[in-house]
Amino acid sequence: MYFRLIRPSAPDFLAHLDQIKPAFAGSDTPKAEFDEVKSMVRAKEVSFYLLTGKGVKLWFISRVQDGRYHIIAMTGRGLGEAASHIIERVAACGYAAITYHTYRKGMRRILDKFGFKQVEQVREFNGTQETVHQLDIEGA
Repeated sequence: MYFRLIRPSAPDFLAHLDQIKPAFAGSDTPKAEFDEVKSMVRAKEVSFYLLTGKGVKLWFISRVQDGRYHIIAMTGRGLGEAASHIIERVAACGYAAITYHTYRKGMRRILDKFGFKQVEQVREFNGTQETVHQLDIEGA
C-alpha cells in the first residue's frame, strides 16, 4: 500500500478534493461540511491522503484529536483490503485509538467488522443517525 499526502500546493489538489465530496453524502448539510473540511485542509489543520494498492484507491482526511487518530472523511474503493494497513500505520505512530464519524448504516457494519465500537450517537435527523465509532489499539 502506498500512502500519498496530498498537499494544498499540489497541482492536482482540486481534482483530489473533488473525489472526497461523496464522503459527505448523508449529511443534512453536505456542502457546508465539505466546505469546512476543505478549509481545514487548506489551513493544514488536517491531513489529506490518497491510499493506493491492488484494488484500493481511497481518499481520506484525518487529524489527531485527544491522542486518537480521527478519520473525518473517507471515500473510494477497497476499504476492506486497506483497513488493516491503515490500522497498522496508526498503531505504529503510537496512537491509542482510531475514531470515525459516519452517517451510513453500511459503514457502521464495516467498522464493526474491524472491531470498532460505537461510542456515541451525535445526533439524529430525517431518520439518519450520525454516530462515532472507536477502535482501541492494543499496546498504545
